[in-house]
Amino acid sequence: MRHSVLKHLSLFVCLIALLATCSGPTAAQSVWKKMKDAAKQASQQGQQPQQPQQPGQQQPGQKPPKPGQRQQSTSGQVNDSGPFKPPAGTKIEATVLAPLQDRAKFEVSPHGVHVATTETDGSRAVIYYDGVVGPKFDEILPQTGGNVAFSPDGKRYAYCARLGAQYVVMVDGKELVRSSESNSGRFDGESCHLGFTSNNKHVFWTSNVVLETKRGSMYRRFWFDGRPSPTGSVNDGATISPDGDHFAYVLTISDPYHQDRFAFAVDGKIAPYMAGSPQWTADSKHLYTQRSAAPNGTELLFDGKPIAKAFGFNVYIPPVGDMVVVAVSGGINFHPVSFLVVNGKKVPGSDTVERGAITKVVFSPDGKHYAALCGDTSNHQFVIVDGKRGQEYVSIDNLVFTADSSTVVYQSLMNGKQFIVIGDQEFGAALGGVQPAVIAPAGNRVAAFLFVNGTRNLLLDRKMTALSAHDGGDLSFTPDGAHYAYFAVDSSMGHRLVIDGVPQPQSALTKVDTMDLQNAQALKYVFSADSKHIAHFAGPPTPTGGYERGIFLDGKYVPASSEGTNNHLCFSPDSKHVFWIHAYGNQPYRVFVDGKPLVEFYSTGGNAASVPHWWDFGPDGSLSLLAQDDNSLKRITITLSEETSLATMLGSGSAVAANH
Repeated sequence: MRHSVLKHLSLFVCLIALLATCSGPTAAQSVWKKMKDAAKQASQQGQQPQQPQQPGQQQPGQKPPKPGQRQQSTSGQVNDSGPFKPPAGTKIEATVLAPLQDRAKFEVSPHGVHVATTETDGSRAVIYYDGVVGPKFDEILPQTGGNVAFSPDGKRYAYCARLGAQYVVMVDGKELVRSSESNSGRFDGESCHLGFTSNNKHVFWTSNVVLETKRGSMYRRFWFDGRPSPTGSVNDGATISPDGDHFAYVLTISDPYHQDRFAFAVDGKIAPYMAGSPQWTADSKHLYTQRSAAPNGTELLFDGKPIAKAFGFNVYIPPVGDMVVVAVSGGINFHPVSFLVVNGKKVPGSDTVERGAITKVVFSPDGKHYAALCGDTSNHQFVIVDGKRGQEYVSIDNLVFTADSSTVVYQSLMNGKQFIVIGDQEFGAALGGVQPAVIAPAGNRVAAFLFVNGTRNLLLDRKMTALSAHDGGDLSFTPDGAHYAYFAVDSSMGHRLVIDGVPQPQSALTKVDTMDLQNAQALKYVFSADSKHIAHFAGPPTPTGGYERGIFLDGKYVPASSEGTNNHLCFSPDSKHVFWIHAYGNQPYRVFVDGKPLVEFYSTGGNAASVPHWWDFGPDGSLSLLAQDDNSLKRITITLSEETSLATMLGSGSAVAANH
């Protein structure tokens, strides 16, 4: 392979939205240190910190609430029932998105809570989008998973509809294409499959066309921004470039009387060469393809020019950087072997043994390093990292790099034992005693729970710490990788949160929490985006025998509700607020921010959790959510008051208040 040709690859950068922060690193460290110090002090004293009187706790002479009735707060600290006013300065806007119609189908965009609703106007089908009704059609043609396709940023939408003997493609409320091509006169799920490119600029779709039932009269059309593919069938679909502006596909051209012919098209035009298996480079400027070569080989092409020949090729291209790794399949007496070529140069020592194969290549986040999983049919597997071959194992799984791209991590099995391998170090355990490693979102930290000689251990930063038999669940790092947390079972305290190895006395999980924890349904605690706060739903640290629920926030238990359940706990993107939703029986949901009620609503379909993307934060920090009343679907947008924050929830005298 020609190294000079391969070096034409250039950088494709994936942009990640930066979340606002509200204080510097010194303040953040003080919050975490204060939590740990307070927990250690309480542990040394053997006492629980004094708890405030819990709202909802039955007082002498007080009657219990009737079934279905919200219990009034007795302390004034929790308002989960009765009338309320949102904090002064809160702005709440409701936008009608569509009339509420029996058997209407609504779909929500991935961002922004834009809603497309399929309904009827008389006997005709219509689409409402954010309250604006579209034209009438005979029917709306189904897409995969719904009727409407949204762009990745959620700002655009498209759908297909039938009008008589034609299908119509609607994009952003306007007609783009009208066509009579059909599947033998039928318009069904194969008639129009829509999608948007990664840059949100272009819309594409495929349609099955059957002119006649005889050979050569059936094909699949590919459309890009309303322009159809040349005559022929795009059977394998199109490969779209990472930037979303280019596409390539193979055309099968057949007729009733001759053999099939093939052509290769780039950006809708027939290329002067024939090839297949298109792969775009990370910068979307170049194209790798492959084609058969006599007698039993394959040629690898770069922008249509042959650069190598072998039995076969697997080309691996990272999303960023200019590295290209090719797993080349060769042969000795018709027994296949494989080896690696990186940027046009063969990697010494990468040859596999007879019938060996290179089955996987992963790249570091910065695109500058690679790790290749190699093996053979005799259960001999090893990893090659930047040309260096690692030890052999029976099996290797979960191959990944740390966030800073410095170290490769994987799980392995050898001689009846499982291992976590970090770089060139392995940490062993009994069979079945290793959980997958947890990689910090930033830096090079790695953690895992594993059994060694019958003892449960925490592997952290390449050091093993023995834990009690029941310790360890839902392990994760803060977004900056500086801190870690997990849930543990203590014989005297029950389930508690552990932060940086220190159990938190005011953290307590209820039976509902622990059931979900055991079922591994989801993390039950959340970090703020700036890595300065942590929270989870909790019960009172000292059980009261009632149904009180609260929030464990930055080392403190804060009462949240006297009855019912809380869900959808999250921090705002700017890390200044914490939200959750309170539900009680058949009462409307109530949105809380920083412990204060904001608005009540009824969820669409009666179950908010069943609707993807039904709430979202906007770039300005406002919260939008989907709701309904007796007459319509609505989007409720909440702009927060400056009167509330995490600091006000925890008390203005707390250490956290200094961060805001």
